[in-house]
Amino acid sequence: MFELLAELFSRTFKKYKSEEVGKEKRVLFFQSLFWIVCAFISLILYIPRDLSIVEVLIAVVVFIFTIYSAIRALKYFKIL
Repeated sequence: MFELLAELFSRTFKKYKSEEVGKEKRVLFFQSLFWIVCAFISLILYIPRDLSIVEVLIAVVVFIFTIYSAIRALKYFKIL
């Protein structure tokens, strides 16, 4: 009898869990989109007016390379 109840509950929870995972992915997508937009607006607002587009692009590339190198170093030393 307990096995039958366990089977019924597990089926019910699997359906609920699959719906919950879909909702979590959707919420995570919108949160990521929100923070990307906020970061982009912040980037535009903090750029000084006398910088050229080339200088800004070089700074962004150097920043991304620095972050990438730091993450690779942390993974190499098995910290991350």
